[in-house]
Amino acid sequence: MDLPPPIASFVGDAVLEPDDIGESPCSVSSFMRGGERFFLKASPAVYAPTTFSVLREARVLDWLSGRLNVPELVHVGRTETHEVMVTRQAPGEPLAARIAADRPVLPLYQEALKRLAAVPIDDCPFDSGIAARLEELEYLMAKDLIADDYDPGQWPDLNTPEKLLAHLRATRLSEALVFTHGDLSDGNVFVDERDELYFIDLGRAGKADRWTDVAFVHRGLREDLSPEIADEFLRARGEPDAPARREFFEQLDELF
Repeated sequence: MDLPPPIASFVGDAVLEPDDIGESPCSVSSFMRGGERFFLKASPAVYAPTTFSVLREARVLDWLSGRLNVPELVHVGRTETHEVMVTRQAPGEPLAARIAADRPVLPLYQEALKRLAAVPIDDCPFDSGIAARLEELEYLMAKDLIADDYDPGQWPDLNTPEKLLAHLRATRLSEALVFTHGDLSDGNVFVDERDELYFIDLGRAGKADRWTDVAFVHRGLREDLSPEIADEFLRARGEPDAPARREFFEQLDELF
């Protein structure tokens, strides 16, 4: 892949180490420069109108600077075939490392949700609401770019992408908008030795219903730890659960 000249110059002769974590169509590599680690992220041009767009994520990072702890955006550019950016590595370790070490993470998830929802959205230019995501999904389906790991067994009556999309349109929810991460998982939240939180992989971030991120956290805890721990996370929120809303946002994510 050809890089924009400023980015190619910044990377220089550094060795690019591929990062295969995650299911995004973007390619991610890390490299060392001046004793620091950086990340090179690229998205194919066909994803430019979607939340997989690296240029969109770069704009999100720029807007969030000073509002939330996010990676420093170092360079951004595009070629005829790709959108590309370089970011500085976030401090700390992912919550996944804490989970692997059997250390508590539920309070950190609660704090992450609080930090995200506290970002003012009056001037937020990023729409990640249901209408925008359904429009994005229609684009991906038209281009045959939906996720290849779609699991039709989860909802037997929705066993094709077309049925699932029709269901999402028919059951579209009213929304209580806050700032959301959009993919709040144990690999996308970092924590340092002082328990300070940092957020990465923000391509889907923007204004969306407040249950969006709750649904992602609950699903991650349910699948990676246990349903009991996931439900403990919900009880600690101190408000009634909304299972139908959580399921809607899990369904909305399934084809991405």
